[in-house]
Amino acid sequence: MKINIYPIYSPLHNEEFMKKQTNELLSYLSSGNKHEFTLSSIDDLYNADLSLILVESGGSEHYFKQIESELKEPIYLLTFGNNNSLAASLEILTYIQNKKMKGEILHGSNKYIKERVLSLLENKHA
Repeated sequence: MKINIYPIYSPLHNEEFMKKQTNELLSYLSSGNKHEFTLSSIDDLYNADLSLILVESGGSEHYFKQIESELKEPIYLLTFGNNNSLAASLEILTYIQNKKMKGEILHGSNKYIKERVLSLLENKHA
């Protein structure tokens, strides 16, 4: 199964550092299973079995609002454990919920995130 991930981050953060962290996360999520985790463009995001928005840093909220009209519910927000990713994701989720839209934050250890993503895939295809 294919999981597309669209990353968003504030330009105030180091792009190379963000890419390194993202690659480490994708490598972990892909290990030991047959699922394909791919960074995607916004146009290709929903050409997959599951689509995630990777909130790489604080300050991503403004960028989220710019792409919001291109997103489909439920909106799954994947976070990092640092760079204020969780704080930005909480603000985005509050915004989503205030608009009566469905969303969820996927946050925790890499192991937990991997288990939750696999659970979402199973439920979607059950």
